[in-house]
Amino acid sequence: MELDAVRERHWSLVGRVAQNSASVEMCLRSLMIGLLDSKYAGVVAAGQSASDLVENCIALMQANQEISVEARNRGLDLLRSLKPLFAQRNNVVHATWFPSTREDALTEAMSLVSKRRTPLRPTLINYAEVEKLSSDLNEAIGKLWEWTYGEVGEAARRPQVNY
Repeated sequence: MELDAVRERHWSLVGRVAQNSASVEMCLRSLMIGLLDSKYAGVVAAGQSASDLVENCIALMQANQEISVEARNRGLDLLRSLKPLFAQRNNVVHATWFPSTREDALTEAMSLVSKRRTPLRPTLINYAEVEKLSSDLNEAIGKLWEWTYGEVGEAARRPQVNY
């Protein structure tokens, strides 16, 4: 197996996951801005991690009395469905990958996942699962935009204070 082809496959997969997750984070920031409905919401949402954005949007959505129960439940389900995607994303994007030297080098790799204060954990990365993660994140972008602008509307586009 040619090492350059293996590297290209790896970089392509990591790049797609990183790009799609960044787009989901952008959608989450817009949702949080809309739910806060303040000209300062962009300052509050800026720089938050994806996990924090999800948790804060869940809290804001639960507190919002202007969203119907049905819409709230759909939104909460959508937000909760992002949690495992971002956990997978972290393992893909932040782990060190070691391509296999066997015949399956273009279908899987070994990675070393390191969580806070825990030793490195070898993990098998299946490229098909990473492609599905990328697709799931990409699908979430559309769902988040649709929910945000369908339920929160103009508040998500409110002019923000420049910071």
